[in-house]
Amino acid sequence: MPSVRFAVIADSHFHPPGVPEQAVWESDRHFNARNRAAIALVRRAEPAFAVHLGDVPHPVPGLAAHADALAVAHETYAALEAPLYVVPGNHDVGDKPHPWAPAPSVSPEKHAVFATHWGAPWWVIERDGIVLVGIDTPVLNSGLALEAEQWEWLADTLAKVRGQRIFAFVHYPPFLLEPSEPEHYDNLAEPGRGRLLDLLVGAGVEALFCGHVHHPFWNRYVSPTGGALDIYLLPSTAFVRPGYAELARVGPGAEHGRDDGERLGFCVVHVDDGGHRVEWVRTGGAIEAPEIIAGLGPGEARPRCPVGLTLRHSWDAVLDIPADGLDPFRRKQARNDLTLLATWELGATVLRLPLEDLRRPATRARLLALAANGQRAILWTPEAPTAEDVALVEAHRHAILAVEFIVPRAWLDRALPSLAVPRWVAPLGSAPVSGATAKGRYFSHFTPHGFALGEGLSDDPDLGRATGDGVVVRVDPEVDAWEGIAAAAGLRREGRAVMALVLLPRGGESVTFTDDAAVTRRVALAALAARAHPEITVVLDTFQDHDRGYFTRHGLYDRRGNPRPAARVLASLARLVPEGARPTREGSVVTVPGLGRVWLDGGEGVEGERVDLERGVLATGIRGPVLERE
Repeated sequence: MPSVRFAVIADSHFHPPGVPEQAVWESDRHFNARNRAAIALVRRAEPAFAVHLGDVPHPVPGLAAHADALAVAHETYAALEAPLYVVPGNHDVGDKPHPWAPAPSVSPEKHAVFATHWGAPWWVIERDGIVLVGIDTPVLNSGLALEAEQWEWLADTLAKVRGQRIFAFVHYPPFLLEPSEPEHYDNLAEPGRGRLLDLLVGAGVEALFCGHVHHPFWNRYVSPTGGALDIYLLPSTAFVRPGYAELARVGPGAEHGRDDGERLGFCVVHVDDGGHRVEWVRTGGAIEAPEIIAGLGPGEARPRCPVGLTLRHSWDAVLDIPADGLDPFRRKQARNDLTLLATWELGATVLRLPLEDLRRPATRARLLALAANGQRAILWTPEAPTAEDVALVEAHRHAILAVEFIVPRAWLDRALPSLAVPRWVAPLGSAPVSGATAKGRYFSHFTPHGFALGEGLSDDPDLGRATGDGVVVRVDPEVDAWEGIAAAAGLRREGRAVMALVLLPRGGESVTFTDDAAVTRRVALAALAARAHPEITVVLDTFQDHDRGYFTRHGLYDRRGNPRPAARVLASLARLVPEGARPTREGSVVTVPGLGRVWLDGGEGVEGERVDLERGVLATGIRGPVLERE
């Protein structure tokens, strides 16, 4: 089939014109402007069509302001230049039926109002080689005649399109964390939940897109009877549900988490013969759409990220959301998917993780789901794998790129356990002993690992003793990333792989390193060098801010899952510098054939078109890196 892309937006919560009566929060005043900016970005992606997952207006049905807010929505969406299909949310047709629901429940009268604006509350559309199915979830479990009518229609419709490429759209997600969880404000109750999942999986639906939670999540539901379904929960284009700020192990941010603009956005879905890919687009809470340079805008192709990422923090932690606010009587659980989704945002296909991630059943299931998404793991271990570990690696070898053995230098020539995947070796204690340490004045508890690049970037003297299928070469912060990666590539021998582990800048043991410009330049240089040396694997360490403990430092993303400048530059370079490009470097300038020159120091004095890689806009005296196109 020819490739097709479409946009999915959710929870716009339009207000009537002027200052909204319900402007308890300062951010309420910006909902309409934020939606206009979001739609401008959707237009730039040039989707074949767009789907809205409900909660178009903020005033609930029955309020006089409901119709006024819908008028603003129609005016805004008229600029789409693509068909728009809408499913109802609780702010459109009423809350799902439950005694503690905070707003009036769903009713036929509210549905009639929805239909006059957006058409039927459930629908099927066949176009561009795929099938779209819109489902009315507020009505489920209501006992209304509308519910019975939809169940009959849905079963009949899915039976007719079974075997085709089907994508489904709802407001309420079936579940937030797992299909057996109890009902709460943000999921569907039984029996509707199970019945819906059975119908979708039975028909072979490829993906389900859900709104309502105002926060991005991803689940892969595997049915007990066979079959699987990707479930995507979308952010809002207007505001964040503040309770989900609990997922970040730092302070909640602006407006107690409600105005964390980096979590706002939409997604563009790319469908082709190879499957589907979800592109998460952050709007940043902007009230005006930013200028976007060609090649960096939403909807552009996203090639494989040139570097792998080391995830030292938990990337699938399950946390409690307190019983409060919209769910005053139920403490619910959710998984923090922001780290995982950030790796998708960068196009990362290689994730470096501890071996214990494979040992934990829930995390292992996520790793297997990631493999279906094109991501593979390098698993590090400082101890010999057990028999159970060996069996796990064998059973899941399709999800594992290699196992990294971190061993004492004295053990380098020992035979490694036989595994179904490549075995890479990283020695402990490769840093030279300082004179101060030798005299007993100082002792470091922080042992580095990986073969060291000494003065002149020479071979580590112990390199020849390593057994296994590959070696890990450490590129310390004081070693130039480009030169270190080039030197590591020079250590590659026939039949032996090399991983260059590029450490990001840091200060002393008790000093917090916050120089984002330095982090950004190092990440940019590593990414460009990785494109120049595709024969080896380049991995960054670490991915997320390390904000407590020793050697605290900035990474690519902060602890809320929001990108720092280094992440934005890495995403830009991954798109602008294609695989197969062989950049060259002279001083602080890297030349990319067919593209231009990247000025790592900001390119002051450079004439002609320049692109600020951090923001994707024409550069105007920023610190860099900056691209000067050919």
